[in-house]
Amino acid sequence: NSLALTTSPPTGNFLGLANVVLTPTSRGYIKLRSNNFFDTPLIDPALLKTDFDKVAMRAAVKSSLEFLTAPSWAGYVISPINGLENATTDAQIDAYVQKNTATIFHPVGTASMSPKGANNGVVDPDLKVKKIAGVRVVDASVLVCSTFYFCGVNS
Repeated sequence: NSLALTTSPPTGNFLGLANVVLTPTSRGYIKLRSNNFFDTPLIDPALLKTDFDKVAMRAAVKSSLEFLTAPSWAGYVISPINGLENATTDAQIDAYVQKNTATIFHPVGTASMSPKGANNGVVDPDLKVKKIAGVRVVDASVLVCSTFYFCGVNS
């Protein structure tokens, strides 16, 4: 993704570990910038806007740190970098998460489906965009995400 390391690690071999909140409760938006279709849209993924998302990411980082301190990694993992090396409190981990969070460029479930005639939702069960004639959404953005099945893939 677009996040760059703020501190370059020393030369050698490295291990990268990514944490992802697969079912975030934060909801962003995509809006038209203007009526000129050549203008890029306004996009706000609203990352970490809910307490659930913040707590989930903090727990994921803590779990990763615990995993990498297991005896099996002795001699392989020397220390975290990029501001995480001294993060021991929840506030420090939260600051690290806030600074280093980005999307994984795999948005799904962004165009919610609802029953025909319902006022909510973006598309109906026939994938027709509500209130716009002749437009359908036929991609992963209409897939429903849940706790047991993430976007149609049994987890």
